[in-house]
Amino acid sequence: MVAIKKMKKSEMIFKNQVAHVRAERDILALANNPWIVELKCSFQDENYLYLVMEYLQGGDLMTLLMEKDILSEDMSRFYIAETILAIESVHNLNYIHRDLKPDNLIIGKDGHIKLSDFGLCKHVEIKPKSENVNEQMRNDLSNIAKESVARNPNLGRVQANKRAEYVRNRQLAFSTVGTP
Repeated sequence: MVAIKKMKKSEMIFKNQVAHVRAERDILALANNPWIVELKCSFQDENYLYLVMEYLQGGDLMTLLMEKDILSEDMSRFYIAETILAIESVHNLNYIHRDLKPDNLIIGKDGHIKLSDFGLCKHVEIKPKSENVNEQMRNDLSNIAKESVARNPNLGRVQANKRAEYVRNRQLAFSTVGTP
């Protein structure tokens, strides 16, 4: 079974959504992992763009939340862990999803989730900085690590340094998108 996302070309152009559709198609075509909805094919005719994706029978996480009202701790832990793995797989492709919400976490018949709706995703080039970090940068990193350890004594030196390195290397997407 497949799910077909049908988009009217004229609306996409009018709403300035062409780049969003391309971004979604690009990441779905690039991703080949168990955490992202599989793109079977994409095509177009005179009036419409089509994305043919795998069909996941379990519905979305929002529907599950509405049905159950409250998830058990075990279910919550399971879905949070799978969501983290899904996000990590997107980040490993150098993309930021930017519209993460229960509606975009789809559940398969096996009970596992897959991330969908990449219309707002953004490609970013995240490259580690050069090893030649100047002295001021080293001091700043050391201070960040020390502050992290002071706030959380169980964090440990290695984790604090990793966190400081992350702060140094991160890049920002300078826009606000997604669902309020």
